[in-house]
Amino acid sequence: MKLTDLTLYQAFKRAADANPNATAIYYFSTKISYGKLDAQIERMASILQNDYFVSKGDTVLISLPNIPQTIILLYAVNKIGAICNMVHPHTPMAGMQKFYNESNCKVAFLLDRKVYKQINDYKKFDGNIVLCDIQTYFFDKALRTVYDLASKAQKRALSTNTRFNFYRKFKTNKTPSQEIVLTHNEPCVLLHSASTTGESKTIMLSSTPFNYTAELTPEIMCMSEEELIGKPLISILPSFHGFGLCMSMHAPLVNRMGIVLIPKYRPSQISRPMRRIKVCSCICAVPTVYKTLISDNGFAKNKYIKNLCSCFSGGDSLSSVIKENFDNLMVKHKSKCRLFEGYGLTEVLSVSAVNTHAHHKYGSVGYPLKGVSFRILDDDGNILEPNKIGEISIKSKTSMIGYYNNPESSKNVYENGYLRTGDVGYIDEDGFVYFVSRKKRVIKVSGVAVFPNEIESVISRLSFVKNCCAIEIPDEKTIHAVKVFVVASSEDKEKIIDQCKKNLISWAIPKEIEFVDKLPYTKYHKVNFEKLQLEENKKRGI
Repeated sequence: MKLTDLTLYQAFKRAADANPNATAIYYFSTKISYGKLDAQIERMASILQNDYFVSKGDTVLISLPNIPQTIILLYAVNKIGAICNMVHPHTPMAGMQKFYNESNCKVAFLLDRKVYKQINDYKKFDGNIVLCDIQTYFFDKALRTVYDLASKAQKRALSTNTRFNFYRKFKTNKTPSQEIVLTHNEPCVLLHSASTTGESKTIMLSSTPFNYTAELTPEIMCMSEEELIGKPLISILPSFHGFGLCMSMHAPLVNRMGIVLIPKYRPSQISRPMRRIKVCSCICAVPTVYKTLISDNGFAKNKYIKNLCSCFSGGDSLSSVIKENFDNLMVKHKSKCRLFEGYGLTEVLSVSAVNTHAHHKYGSVGYPLKGVSFRILDDDGNILEPNKIGEISIKSKTSMIGYYNNPESSKNVYENGYLRTGDVGYIDEDGFVYFVSRKKRVIKVSGVAVFPNEIESVISRLSFVKNCCAIEIPDEKTIHAVKVFVVASSEDKEKIIDQCKKNLISWAIPKEIEFVDKLPYTKYHKVNFEKLQLEENKKRGI
């Protein structure tokens, strides 16, 4: 049976049955085998089905970092035919209540320390809450004791409130769970995204996109199925992100690679398991992670870097400086690993085009994966020729079922079977995809379209620039102009202007540059250019 014919749980179960003694999860000093993980999944499936009366089509909210409970719940919920509603752990209580209510959740699994920080608010939460902690699956008793002592006051405060239940205190239900299979037209996961229009929407995904992407893992890694087995992937990206849930969790488990769970990113959390495990094959992360890794001695001087095969960047544009510095570090360690950029969005779950060892071109976001078709469309929906800039559209087996409770938007986002992404880019004559900007971020200067993402990329190549963000400002002569906020170690406007003049059309050269200590970020760890634009408009009385 093909992988795409299976549910999420069935795909994992097949891998677990093939080698139950192999390590599925590396978590601090803990190793959890596929067999033990499968047993924990069955235990949780039984508890959900028999104690919480979760049945087919019901929704379970999961708002946790990368800890074993996240994986266990993903497959347990799927096994009993329910839906996982994956929510950012930093979401305030009011937002959590909104997500809980909107999808009629039966129970919410939340991190104890997050609830503790908002305990007075959560006392008013309307719904079932189960609290999970970081240390439940620490098999090192001494390490667990340290964490327990550190959270003693927190646990006391939470345990005195009878409305909270605790994952660690669950008793095994002796009644086995009954597997309920969701069809490929039924949602199994809900993810939250800014959508193709910039408006917050909930995206429904079936098992098919996850399993189809997992099936392509050998192609993405440029390794055979046999070569992948036993070479774990370091899982930094969070489960509420399609890239993280699929490529950093489900895909490696299904391919019997195993995963190294990192609940909170720090460079040391990467370098330590690399030294301990020695054969880590891959890292999937956002550009800022790679930027910090390059400058961290624990990583940069780690001799087991040589065992990395490929690393992938997504979630934001990868600057040429970060890629070059990372690749140079790999060369220094005589590793074949290179940092490759990919492209995707939540509506198509994860990666749709990616650079690999087999297909790569500098500056592009990759070559379309097998079974994925790209088109570039103009404003009227006409297909553009190679190298013509327009809206990126995708047709893929990984496409979403639709937006939750929003049939109108679900229908409008497609044109002739192609999902209009709201992103601007082009395809070259060899079929490689290039991302230019988000469609709504195009700035018209004297009627000429300039792209903030391109401006930011050019400025970021300067060694003293740490980060930057371009927005639109009014101009008497050109109607609109460009302003750039820059985080840098040196306030050298002249060098920035010279860099722009060398690399950009004249309309894209910033009229104003403002140096700032930091830039605002969204909860998805992307620069919040909308907030900067609103603040600038307010300052100018617009």
